[in-house]
Amino acid sequence: MKIVAGNWKMFKTIEEAKAFFAELATTMPPQGDKVRVLVFPNYVALGALAEAHAVPDWVLLGAQDVAADAEGAFTGEVSPAMILSTRATHVLIGHSERRHVIGESADLLHRKLVNSLVASLIPVLCVGETLEERNASKMKEVVFGQLDTALADVRLSDGAQLIVAYEPVWAIGTGVNATNEQIEEAHRLIREHLKQLLGAAIGGFVAILYGGSVKPANFASIAGLPSVDGGLIGGASLKPVAFAELIAIAEQV
Repeated sequence: MKIVAGNWKMFKTIEEAKAFFAELATTMPPQGDKVRVLVFPNYVALGALAEAHAVPDWVLLGAQDVAADAEGAFTGEVSPAMILSTRATHVLIGHSERRHVIGESADLLHRKLVNSLVASLIPVLCVGETLEERNASKMKEVVFGQLDTALADVRLSDGAQLIVAYEPVWAIGTGVNATNEQIEEAHRLIREHLKQLLGAAIGGFVAILYGGSVKPANFASIAGLPSVDGGLIGGASLKPVAFAELIAIAEQV
């Protein structure tokens, strides 16, 4: 199964989000079990979409972030229970913008991931290196370190409880994509490390997505790589026609 996940970031009002799904609903849904479709709207749109029943039943929703605590006096935070009340099933953890722009620490991301698992949300753990780190041949060191800290003492009963997204920071929103060889190598290394961290049976089943300037023009070659289980898509997920095209491509690879 391939996963096509759209991260809307800080885009779309409530009405724009509803219009997106109204148009997407007119396209051909995925057939059988070949593709799983996820969309991560902003919090405001997420709640409104659930209330309006505006999302096709073949699309799963997720939140772009989550609090590290179950509840409390944390102004501006959104708990797993609040996210679940929108019927969302997934949550992004550690996107590069949260790590490098917002400044979230490894310990905070670990707490968010554990808090999500306790609430039966499925974390999509984002990992990836900066251009400086790659040029210094530290890709493996950085990515393994991000996996180690986020998954410290985490025990899963099923690999479906977790998704990992490899996003080289230097290829996000830049129009520059990693080569297929670089993507396959990174995903293969991540798979082996997940087996070490979680056990072969669990780590071998966790889906690993690629994110970084993914669009219809390059998705077939990326999604067709042996170690790639789908894509976490930014800009191309904002347009219903392009997103539908990405879903159709995933069905064919």
